Amino acid sequence: MEEKKQIQIAIPNEAKPSFSNATQITVNDDAVTMQFAYVRPNTEQGQLMSEVILTPKHAMDFQKALDTTLKKHFTKHLDENE
Repeated sequence: MEEKKQIQIAIPNEAKPSFSNATQITVNDDAVTMQFAYVRPNTEQGQLMSEVILTPKHAMDFQKALDTTLKKHFTKHLDENE
């Protein structure tokens, strides 16, 4: 099995997170494109906040990581509330 490497990622001081409440995903044989937008409440106007393009392999790896992370997080919180 392939060993995972630790990668150091530098975050510039001017980097700012963005909020998204709408997502569109487009898939073709070569790429998976995820577009994240913010749609203002009570309007039909939105703004593209970010676009991420992945290879199909990386998109499947991302989906698995997101699924695992969300299940761990919400299972932990469900257990605490019982």
